[in-house]
Amino acid sequence: DDDRSHGHNLALGVGQPSQLPLQLQYKTSAMHRYSIYRTPVAPATLLHSTLLIAAIAIIGSAINIDAFVIAPRTSSLQRHSSSLLHSENSATGTFNGSTILDRITINDKIIVRDTTAEERGKGGVQVVAAGDSGGSGDAVSIKALEVVARIPRELVISPVDMPPRAWDSVSKGRNLTWATELTAAALAVLHPTEEEMDQTKKEWVQSWKTGGWGSTSDLGQDIAADLVGPSLLTTGTDNDHNIYAKFRMPCHPTNFKAALGLKLLTKCSDEDAIKAMATRGFTYRSMRDALNKLVFMPTERVNKGTLKDKRCWDVADTFDRVISRATTLELENADDTISPSRAIVPIHEHLSHSLNENTRLVSVPDEVLLVATRDIEPGEPITRNYVLDAPRLKCDDESLKGTALDLLLQFGLPPSAWPQ
Repeated sequence: DDDRSHGHNLALGVGQPSQLPLQLQYKTSAMHRYSIYRTPVAPATLLHSTLLIAAIAIIGSAINIDAFVIAPRTSSLQRHSSSLLHSENSATGTFNGSTILDRITINDKIIVRDTTAEERGKGGVQVVAAGDSGGSGDAVSIKALEVVARIPRELVISPVDMPPRAWDSVSKGRNLTWATELTAAALAVLHPTEEEMDQTKKEWVQSWKTGGWGSTSDLGQDIAADLVGPSLLTTGTDNDHNIYAKFRMPCHPTNFKAALGLKLLTKCSDEDAIKAMATRGFTYRSMRDALNKLVFMPTERVNKGTLKDKRCWDVADTFDRVISRATTLELENADDTISPSRAIVPIHEHLSHSLNENTRLVSVPDEVLLVATRDIEPGEPITRNYVLDAPRLKCDDESLKGTALDLLLQFGLPPSAWPQ
């Protein structure tokens, strides 16, 4: 909706470029196919996988966790010594500036391209359609229970795998939450010690350029100019309500203007917008001082600030991008127990959103599988349901779950993904 005709003097956007207030511009972009090799899997794993994924299709509506662990555990040698589970590709090349696809095995019916600015980092994975650039032969659908992608377990970001130094930082936070833990895990990947270095994984996290809504690129110049730091997260304090009450304002003036913009964008109330932004800001500030020490070399910015300020701003950016990508996944802990963990999984973390999602994650020994839950037709995007599979912040209003405000503010999803 374009509310400029109503006399509002706010320049806000939900994508790049944001010169047109409250609108998205849609553009096409070339799609790229990647060269392949095949990876076999043992019959025992095939049987267990098929039975388990069938269970997901039958009772998926009653499941709260989007992945399961298959037992008994088999060795990598066994699992890769027999026939193919499905025809799959080891993708090569860059994706959004990262070489992460070099280590992921992708079904040869899938095409992967860089996301466009208008997609805000969500999309770019779909079933090959007839005539797609780089496609070959007739377009073929993905069948229910077919493996879409196989992601090596070591590429998954989760607190389960955090180094002790990251856990030490987390323990010093004001509130111990999943968001604090997962942000610390991502920061440890971005700023590793020599022993922890995984260059591909680091480049993948560095390629995250989008998160929720509220960065400088999302805001009009009159709002962006008043930011303290690079985003709304870094603007304001936990005591803003009391500080600005004497001016008859409910929060920091910059956040108040942004709340009015969110009201225009998502048709929510200004009270809901203020509360949702306050929840994000409080969660960030509760981890800011504890996690900034994990930032070895802060990002150089136009914003002026001390070294500590810049480290804190990097924590804010990472937190914002983490909560827009997170899911819940059953993973093995250090004591060999299996439990739900918050995680970020390559490919899955930037899929398009749909309430009728067509994939789920399944955890197997040494890998995470992205599996089709229904038939997916040629040209159809590969999707996940952010409303169901993404964890929520502790103080989030459950009544706002799945609304346009929720989908934009936490996940950065464009209007095409909002409820109509």
